[in-house]
Amino acid sequence: MRTVKRLLSYMKYFKLHFAIGIGLVMLSMVTDLGAPIIAQRVIDQVITPAAAEGEAVTEVLVWLIAIYFGLMVSTVITRYISALYRMRAANGIIKILRDQLYRHVQELPISYFDDQPAGKIVARITNDTESLRQQFYVATVGQILINVFYVIGAYTAIAIFHQGLALALLVLIPLMYFWNKFYTKYARAFHRKERELNSDINGKLNESIQGMQIVQAFGQEDRISGEFEEINEKWYEVMRKYVILDSAFQWTFADFLRRLSLLLLMVYFSTQYINGMLGVSVGMLFLFGDYISRLYEPIKGIIQQMAFVQQAIAAGDRVFELMDMNKEDNPKAELSVKEGRVRFDQVTFGYTEEKDVLKRIDFEAEPGQTIALVGHTGSGKSSIMNLLFRFYDPQTGKITVDGQNTKHYSRQSVREEMGIVLQDPFLFTGSIYSNITMDNPAITKKEATKALKDVGGEDLLDKFEKGIDEPVVEKGSTLSSGQRQLISFARALAFNPKILILDEATSSIDTETEEIIQHAMNVLKEGRTTFIIAHRLSTIQHADQILVLDQGEIVERGTHERLLDQNGAYAEMYEMQKKGQALAS
Repeated sequence: MRTVKRLLSYMKYFKLHFAIGIGLVMLSMVTDLGAPIIAQRVIDQVITPAAAEGEAVTEVLVWLIAIYFGLMVSTVITRYISALYRMRAANGIIKILRDQLYRHVQELPISYFDDQPAGKIVARITNDTESLRQQFYVATVGQILINVFYVIGAYTAIAIFHQGLALALLVLIPLMYFWNKFYTKYARAFHRKERELNSDINGKLNESIQGMQIVQAFGQEDRISGEFEEINEKWYEVMRKYVILDSAFQWTFADFLRRLSLLLLMVYFSTQYINGMLGVSVGMLFLFGDYISRLYEPIKGIIQQMAFVQQAIAAGDRVFELMDMNKEDNPKAELSVKEGRVRFDQVTFGYTEEKDVLKRIDFEAEPGQTIALVGHTGSGKSSIMNLLFRFYDPQTGKITVDGQNTKHYSRQSVREEMGIVLQDPFLFTGSIYSNITMDNPAITKKEATKALKDVGGEDLLDKFEKGIDEPVVEKGSTLSSGQRQLISFARALAFNPKILILDEATSSIDTETEEIIQHAMNVLKEGRTTFIIAHRLSTIQHADQILVLDQGEIVERGTHERLLDQNGAYAEMYEMQKKGQALAS
């Protein structure tokens, strides 16, 4: 019920729409339930006298047909306008829900995304909210209310004309209650499992499509297809079992009740007729049969909607589970960076409590210095950058910028004076210009163009007909890795940060492009604290300080020449790379 209450609370945003929609539903119910009364009058006041006396009452017939037609048109119009208002309200609520979910996802800690497939998150924001739109705000709130009104209206109409028949039909209420209790118990489990498996399917699709090149390159199509089919088979098996339950208790049960009631109606009045006690006209008999049919149609609808209620609750549980995820602890204080002095003071950090990936990291970067981090894969280089950007916070120790502990300031303000170029540059759909500026209006096209030229991207401007306005497709897939890296580098420079981080920024760039970027770095690093993570040791020979990491600890530190003289881990890596380059040439 908690989920249902939260879903209903969103109706406050469109109270007027729902009020108009429900008001028109009630009006349409009155006009629709008035039709059988007109039909009864036609039978009793026109057809029966005409059959007995051979003379039709034309004037009465015309009036009754006109009234019947008017009721029919009124019902159609009111239902249409009611559906329009209710659908607008449902669409508006889902827009609000999706906006809230998306904003909430932006504020979740990076650690949440470490073990959550993107497809599963996407499924909650798109598929689950769409399920809520169709199965709760349209089907449940709209159709169930309509059906409930019709049941009440049909019962009232029957009671007006025959109280005994109305009392007899009240037996449906306990039958409906016990049916719903049984159905809900089993259906909710099926729907919860179905939503989970649907999310798994989205996750597997997203993963396989993004990694299609690797899948095909290594001939893994059959294995990936097998994994997908396995998940799909589980979904099919859950739905097969649900269909058995759904078919038996939605369709068979409702049809049985309707046919049984009509049978009992015929038996009751037939018995009265045989005993010479028939107290109703042919028209009234038609009216009772019509109202019983109209009574069971909404009952059948309510039974069907119960399935949608369970599906909506399952989808709502998943949506609110994501919405209730704890946001990052984000102080409101703003960090002010004037010089760019960075200090790691005995920092220890682990992505999990069981294992530390950084142990007692201690160093200081003076303003304008270039600090290089080297070490084998898994040594902790990227983790240092993650902490500097406050993607994570250390378990012990502190990180300061200009003497200010970054943990005490908002994450946005910490990152505001930092620029980063990642190993695998990410470009958004748009243009080269929008990817450099990230649509920041403070950065002019002239400044963006200069940033691209400063990093050696003049050839990019000359190569494309539209220059800096050249369209970029999703992830920049039409550009080479070097071109994407140059745009990413220009993006960092355009924001003119006090602190610049290059995370394996030259690993996917050819030698010629690397030389261009190296030259740009030398020109621009004055007054900017620069951190470089590099596998190519040739790119960091002029760094002011090189930190050599091994298993999360700094094992050596110093300049390039000093580390070579020590003949330690750095010298060994450098010699190995020299030999590798010699063999390659």
